[in-house]
Amino acid sequence: MLLVEEMDKVLFESQRQGRISFYLTNTGEEASQVGSAAALQDDDLVYAQYREAGVLMWRGFPMDSFMNQCYGNASDLGRCL
Repeated sequence: MLLVEEMDKVLFESQRQGRISFYLTNTGEEASQVGSAAALQDDDLVYAQYREAGVLMWRGFPMDSFMNQCYGNASDLGRCL
C-alpha cells in the first residue's frame, strides 16, 4: 500500500507538471485494492482500471512497466502496437 501511495505522488506530480497527460490517484483506495486482490486465487481473472494499481502490483505487474505505460515512452509495450 505504501508503494502505491509513493507511486501516486510521483505520477500525480508528473501529471501536474505536464510530463504525462492522464493520471488519477488511488488515494484512500489502497487498502481495498490490496485487500481484495489478496483474497483472490492466482487463477482468478482481474480487469484492473486506472484506479486499481494496487491490484496490479499485488499480482506482480512490474512497476517499471506501469511507469513506462504512464509516460508513454519507448519501453511502453502498448506503444509498439
